[in-house]
Amino acid sequence: MADARLTLAAAAAAALGMLLLIALRPAPAVTQEQNQDMQQPMPAPGGMPASPGSMPGPMPGPSMPGSMMNGRGVELPQPPLITMTAVPGYGPAPLTVGFFVNTVDPEGKGFVSYVWNFGDGQVSMDPPLTFFHTYAKTGTYVATVNATTSDGRTAISYVGVTVRPSIAN
Repeated sequence: MADARLTLAAAAAAALGMLLLIALRPAPAVTQEQNQDMQQPMPAPGGMPASPGSMPGPMPGPSMPGSMMNGRGVELPQPPLITMTAVPGYGPAPLTVGFFVNTVDPEGKGFVSYVWNFGDGQVSMDPPLTFFHTYAKTGTYVATVNATTSDGRTAISYVGVTVRPSIAN
């Protein structure tokens, strides 16, 4: 009889442990989109929204083509884009490289400043979209240009340059 009581107590303890594990396990993660769906009011009878503004989807009113909306119906500014090409991208020292830049600002504010870093310790804040720089020493460099719009949005581009030892005549 004592063995039966011990077996019963062990089984009860195991069952209690399983219940605790189930009760204490973390809830599954809910994505932001699922969370928004759960917060949407249910439509009233007849299929009409419960209140104005509770309709899912884009908010009514003017917006720029291609603009982004966050989950709360607030329009977010479009990020600017900058691309850069180095010509030539490699060659013997000293190597003069032309950096050709293309910028796009979907908001139409325009770029007001540029910061160039050529990767060899030289930096510049000159605004031209085509820039030339001479690398005197052999090595591999990463050149960057960071452009800022009038409303503070930034775009950055990177390009690699390889300078080989000069060829002796």
